[in-house]
This record gives sequence, structure tokens and C-alpha cells, in this order.
Amino acid sequence: MTELREIQALLDRMVDLLNLAAQPDWAGALERHREAIGTAPDITKARILAMYGGMGSLNDVVLYKNGQPLSRENNEFDELRIRLHELCRAT
Repeated sequence: MTELREIQALLDRMVDLLNLAAQPDWAGALERHREAIGTAPDITKARILAMYGGMGSLNDVVLYKNGQPLSRENNEFDELRIRLHELCRAT
């Protein structure tokens, strides 16, 4: 799998998890980046990395459903988030 395809796959799964947890704003933002990565990879990677800093960042996302944290999904989301960061920084 190429780097860009892996980034797209990571973003796809992250969007699925965010939709499961009813977080449409984050899901929409990552979906837009998934669509853009193929046409403007360098700019999109920089924009993805910018989502990781500061309060209210992608690092702060915790998945809940019906007021309960989704343990398994949060663990998976964290792994995906780490891998996405690694791939975007690798350039």
C-alpha cells in the first residue's frame, strides 16, 4: 500500500469511528482531508498535522456513545491517530 493510500485508509476508518460517536464536525474535517490528499498531498499533510496542536485538537478527541466512553474504539482511534501523524510527518 502506498503512503497516500494508507493515509486515506486511516482517515476512512477514523471518520467511521467519529460518526459512530456522533462527532460530525471532526468526521467532516477528516473526510475533506481524505478527499484532498490525492490532489494536494503536501498541503493536506501539513493541514492534518496542524489539527494535532493546542486545546480542542485531534489529540483531545474521546469517543462516547450514549454518555459512555467507547473503550475499544478509543484505543483503535488512538492507534490510527498516531499512525496518521507518523505518515504525515515522514515527508
